[in-house]
Order: sequence, then C-alpha cells, then structure tokens
Amino acid sequence: MTPPAGSRAADGRVVFVTTSYPTEPGDPSGHFVAAEASELARAGRRVTVLAPEVRGATPGRQANAAGVEVRWLPAGDAFGWPGALARVARRPWRLAGATRFVLAARRQLRAFTDVERIVAHFLVPSAFPVAAFTPRPALEVVVHGSDLGVVERLPAAVRRRIAASLASSELRCVSEELRARLGEALGPELARGARVQPSPLELGASLGRGAARRLLDVEKEARLVVIVGRLVASKRCEQALRAATLVPRARVVVVGDGPERRRLERRFPDAHFTGQVPRTQALAWLAAADVLLSASEREGAPSVVREARALGTHVVTVAAGDLELWSERDAGLTVVGAAG
Repeated sequence: MTPPAGSRAADGRVVFVTTSYPTEPGDPSGHFVAAEASELARAGRRVTVLAPEVRGATPGRQANAAGVEVRWLPAGDAFGWPGALARVARRPWRLAGATRFVLAARRQLRAFTDVERIVAHFLVPSAFPVAAFTPRPALEVVVHGSDLGVVERLPAAVRRRIAASLASSELRCVSEELRARLGEALGPELARGARVQPSPLELGASLGRGAARRLLDVEKEARLVVIVGRLVASKRCEQALRAATLVPRARVVVVGDGPERRRLERRFPDAHFTGQVPRTQALAWLAAADVLLSASEREGAPSVVREARALGTHVVTVAAGDLELWSERDAGLTVVGAAG
C-alpha cells in the first residue's frame, strides 16, 4: 500500500484542509480524516488540521492526544450534522458560512511558512478553491463520494477550471469506482494519475459481540439488524428498513440522525431509532449486530461497511463504489440488487 501523505521524513508541516472533523472524542464527523492525521502524528510528523467551526459545538483548541493541532475556522452554520450538503439544501443562505471558511482557510495557509505538504480532503471546497490557489510545495487531494457528486453537477466550464487548477496535484480516490467517475467529470488525464487508497480506520478498543450486547442490553439470542448512517434521502434508509422488515423476528435498530428521521419513525414504528450517538456507541451497535444493512447507492469506500467487516459483522448491501469487487474476496459481504 502506498504510504500515507507526508509519511517520508521531513521537518515541514503537513496541513490537512477538511470540512469535516470530530469536534470531540465521540463525534463521528470526519473520523477518517482524524485517523489519517493521527497516523502521521504518531509517525513523528508535525500535523495541523484546518477545519470549520460547528455552531453549537465547543471543540478543544489544543493539540489532541495524538499530537494533532486543530485550528477551527469561522464558518457560520454551514457545517455540522447531518452534513454540509443537507444543511445548505435546507437553508441556502448557509453558503455564506462556507465562503467564510474558504477565505479563512486560504488566509491561514498563506500565513504558514513551514508547510511541506497540504492534504485536502474533499474536492470542494478544500481543494478547490482553498488549496488549489494557495502557494504550496505539494498538494494531495482526497476524493470521496459526496464531493465528487457535487462536482459532477457543476457546469462543464467550472469543471474544466477545477481540472486545470489541480493539474499539478496528486489525487487519491477512495475507490476504483470514484476514479472512473473522476475521469468522466474532470478528464481522463487526472484519473490516470490518481491512485486508489481507502482512508484508514481507527476503531479504538473495540468490543467483541458478547461484550457489545451486554453493554447495549441486547439479548444474547436476539436477531439484531442494524442500519447506521446519516438519515438523509441519499442514504436510502427507507429501502434498508423495508428490507429489514423481511427478516423474521428481527430487532431492527437505526443508528444515526437527520432530516428523514421523523418520517421514518412514523413509517417503521417497530424499529428503534437511537438518534445521533457517540462513535464508540455506534461501533458497539455494529459489533453487536448479526447483520448491517445498507441501501446507499452513491458511496466511495463506505466506512460503515469497512468498520462492520473489521468487527466481524456480516454486511448486506446494494452495489456501490467498490463493494462488488470487495465481495469477491470477502464472504462476509453480500451485495444484492438495488431495492426499488
């Protein structure tokens, strides 16, 4: 596997620019970015993360236990649960906060004098227009599913501008499927130079199935089906819940929150909705489950699927990202036809 960005020895600072990052230890937001930053810090690198303030959160301003310095930049109320896209869709004026973050991040990057490398998670806005227009020795752009989806909907002229600004950058896609889509959106040349590497996972002191069930008060013999994620339309949680109702005598638990929650609770009164829980508790539900169901069709390398399999939990999912490819070498991952 290719070493993570900035892993080679150097004295310069590695700066991560991201619109999603945990504001506290249990926050699931951007945990994959935090895992990568922490990995570099443990290897002895100086790591700084530029992330947007989340209204209502009180993030610490000191380096975390892994030695990562986080600088929280003003962003109004554009960012936070259940994600910037969902928040802006509900209240378009929140884009003003996103603009504040872009300008603050660009100012901060220009103020650094010791940057060796910038790692921009998400094509927009972290790579374009933040990092792409900031003097730097090296830029790595990490492409996920949500940001590429935004870019795909932009006018062709804007996409050409983005492609030109990233011509000298190193691109990393979290799945082969995303690299193919990147080529269609921004041109085959960028896609050919991109490498595929899923983001690292950090599961901490994960529980075994029995311990997780005792912690969550789940009966030893219960048939537990879980659905984990943001309750937004694009995640297709209703389709997953319809599939869960086909499992005889199943206890169905939905872990997560979002604008779809109330409608889904009315539609599926027998399912238990936990709401948003700390990441450690979400991992406990994954460990306790007999099966994780996922119906989201627009994914790159879905973290929740990777986490479930790392914990030994069977996954049933529709085709998305590289899941069909993974299922060829993982008997615990079942890919089925998309639900109607």
